[in-house]
Amino acid sequence: MYTASVCMCGSDGTFDSMGEGMIVNFDGMPLVLGNSRPDEIITGEVRPKLVQEARRYWAVENNIYQFGHRGYVAVKGGAQDCPYTYMQDMVNGTYRLPWEEEVVHTDGTSCGFPAPTRFYQGMPLTETAAK
Repeated sequence: MYTASVCMCGSDGTFDSMGEGMIVNFDGMPLVLGNSRPDEIITGEVRPKLVQEARRYWAVENNIYQFGHRGYVAVKGGAQDCPYTYMQDMVNGTYRLPWEEEVVHTDGTSCGFPAPTRFYQGMPLTETAAK
């Protein structure tokens, strides 16, 4: 995703605000940064097709895929004691992204990470909820 940080610029009659907005690329690199000048307005171009491509072809850096699949080097089956719905979906194997079937790299072997073999050893979700 892209991030746009909007900051007021100009004056409200009492304070001068130095519009320090920014637009950040999907890879975390700033595309446009405000220069702290009064009355500055920034603009920038975002290209959604590049985000879609990254979602399909990036491997370890595919953060949204990794978020939903516990990471390449996480424990096999994921941590099973988290109360959040999306985490329960991950543990149950039902978490899916709208573009899930289009993801090309689903493990970290292309980046030198072996597939996880350990299983989570913590307290199961049902025991956690009972406490």
